[in-house]
Amino acid sequence: MKLRSLIWVVLGFFLVSVMFLALPNESYAAREWKYALEEIQGSVQDHYAQEYKKRVEEQIKDVTIIVYPYGALGTSEDISELTMNGMLEFCYATPGHLGTFIPAARVFSLPFIWSDNLEANKYVAQHSKAIYEMLAKEYEKYDLKLLAAMTEGWQIWTANKPIRTPADMKNFKIRIMGDPILAETYKAYGANPIQVPYSDIYSSLQLGMIEGNIQPYFAHEEMHFYEVQDYFIEAKEMPFFATVVANKQFFESLPKEEQEVIEQTARDCIEYIWGVQAKLNEERLEKMLKERPQIQVIKLTEEERQAFKDLTKPVIDKYIEMSGETGKQILDQLLKEIAEAEEMFGK
Repeated sequence: MKLRSLIWVVLGFFLVSVMFLALPNESYAAREWKYALEEIQGSVQDHYAQEYKKRVEEQIKDVTIIVYPYGALGTSEDISELTMNGMLEFCYATPGHLGTFIPAARVFSLPFIWSDNLEANKYVAQHSKAIYEMLAKEYEKYDLKLLAAMTEGWQIWTANKPIRTPADMKNFKIRIMGDPILAETYKAYGANPIQVPYSDIYSSLQLGMIEGNIQPYFAHEEMHFYEVQDYFIEAKEMPFFATVVANKQFFESLPKEEQEVIEQTARDCIEYIWGVQAKLNEERLEKMLKERPQIQVIKLTEEERQAFKDLTKPVIDKYIEMSGETGKQILDQLLKEIAEAEEMFGK
């Protein structure tokens, strides 16, 4: 009996061991990484994320990246906090609202500091020490790994009247994100900036709660803002920048080779999205003008742009006040890089 019992014990141990070995080892099991957007499907951010997903999955075979469009996991503020807390692996974090935690990130909201030549701006977005070394350290304080900064095209003002001068902006109710730098900018122009959630812009325009809006062309089209606005104003005031971030602890937990894939692919996709955003903005503008030919496009002259730019010194001062010496150093370095890029690509 003792021998038979011993045989059963040994056999049972063997079967349990085989079953245990048959279970998927977590380090080799398929992994899912979540990536949340601040825009809807078909947007510039969606195109970037889908290309990023494809390239990363080709290089890291056991990973699937799930892309969540705007609203699926909450607002822009929600997904940034979820990423900080490690519940999301990746997200877009628009510097405007991220500036609540990282004041220096509001450097992307400063008016008239970027080159009129978007090629020069793209080069800076790919290679900037100010962004990927200096500003990245500020992101890391909030458990965010800054992977890429990408432009989605020029911000375009909309209105139901022509706007060519600061006098035309007087008391104009313009929608902004929750960014005090944007608020300071439009106050400097004489406007009345009003914070409205992205999803509420259309109804707010319809009801007259706001009179104008600021987005790249593709966003005006995909959110149908053009249906209730008659003028597009191209001021080349600032490109719309979004930053791609990962949770820092998640990133640092990965093998070195996977970290390199994640980081390099994010930077490589800036080149890809450059062409996509230009095409999308051009096509969407054509579509809007075809559907509503009464819309007028106003392109401000250099003199008209300068009148707005002349009012922005207090905005720069406010940024430095908010972000301190760190913000000033980042801005100084960024301005230097933009000037160098203009020498390479022209102004």
